[in-house]
Amino acid sequence: MPYVSKPMKLVTVWFTEEEKAFLDELAKQEDVTLSKAIREGLQMYFAEAKDWIEERQGDGRKAKPA
Repeated sequence: MPYVSKPMKLVTVWFTEEEKAFLDELAKQEDVTLSKAIREGLQMYFAEAKDWIEERQGDGRKAKPA
């Protein structure tokens, strides 16, 4: 049985069998649910994307209002 919390059951994510096994083992080793790991990973991804966008806007590439 995968190590997931109830809210995660509402989301469908497609992983290969190898990816699922790896992620499940990692979740057990770190004592964290897959849903929490995915949420935190997404937060990190979007924080980096936001920083990247803000850096580009600071380079004078900011869209000018019409």
